[in-house]
Amino acid sequence: MPTIERLDLTSKDNAGELWRLQHAAYRIEAELIGVPDLPPLHDTIESLQASEETFWGYMDDGELAGAIAAERAKDGSGVISRMMVHPDYFRRGIAGALIAHMMQAWPEVSVWEVTAEARNLPAIALYERHGFAAEETFHPREDITMITMRRPPTT
Repeated sequence: MPTIERLDLTSKDNAGELWRLQHAAYRIEAELIGVPDLPPLHDTIESLQASEETFWGYMDDGELAGAIAAERAKDGSGVISRMMVHPDYFRRGIAGALIAHMMQAWPEVSVWEVTAEARNLPAIALYERHGFAAEETFHPREDITMITMRRPPTT
């Protein structure tokens, strides 16, 4: 039975498993949007271990099938900083389960933010299904257009 658990990246094995997942997932996004050198593909095991993000992993039969990372902004809002699902596990509801779990894990966070590349329509649709709405766009590089999406407090 699948479980979601917080990932301990002080373990080099865990960080390596996350690195492999991240590269498999973000290579697919890179192909989808036509940007072969997406910044997440530059991460190393060491840079993941040095990250201050909180990671949760979706474990399926002992395999890391997906992961989500979040940070708290200075204003107390939450920021989804990474979302990844291994291509072998696409379209199984894993990303949605990770979002729901993360929001339950941090119930004191009422406002959430995420960014998605404008051409990544599956990611945008996922976040919209979870109450996020596009608010602004920005260009971290000439070939990348990011959309900032926010999920306001639920009443």
